[in-house]
Amino acid sequence: MQFIVWMISGYVLLFVHVWVHELGHYLVGRYVVKIPKENIRIKLTEYPPHVALKDERGQWLKPGDEHGNYVHTYFKYDTAGKHSLIYVMGGFIFQSVSFLLVAFFIVYLFFNEPGISNFIVGGSFLFNLVYVAGDLIGSRVKRTPIGDTSAALQFAPVKTVLILSLLLASYVIVYIYVGFFGR
Repeated sequence: MQFIVWMISGYVLLFVHVWVHELGHYLVGRYVVKIPKENIRIKLTEYPPHVALKDERGQWLKPGDEHGNYVHTYFKYDTAGKHSLIYVMGGFIFQSVSFLLVAFFIVYLFFNEPGISNFIVGGSFLFNLVYVAGDLIGSRVKRTPIGDTSAALQFAPVKTVLILSLLLASYVIVYIYVGFFGR
């Protein structure tokens, strides 16, 4: 029975992880890039889940469309591209900060549940590794960016590697700390 609970919890964690990731892109789009709320939307039920932008014809666009309409529409709001890296990496940043704060401060420190805390941190870390690896491998095979990491590497490789390294290292540090000092 306990195995089933952990499996269901893993699927719930994955769903929440994807939602929080897309919420990060959405929040950066709305409040940093200043995209009006009627022109940006989270699409969780489409594959892959993404943040869609509405073009001037009223059509919802997904990132990576073959004609580049998504990027063209994005640059109507961020003409100099000043916020492009934070928009592309906003999902990773927001999701990592959110999960690490919840896992460490609320679950571990407040409720004193190191097992659940490390389940959240470890699960999120693994989801990120699988996402980044899948993105990099898929982009290499297709010879075009297919996800956040491969897209960001196109225009800011050093900053992208630095951001991802810091975020992933944060997961490892919290996981080890909770593992060694928990209960």
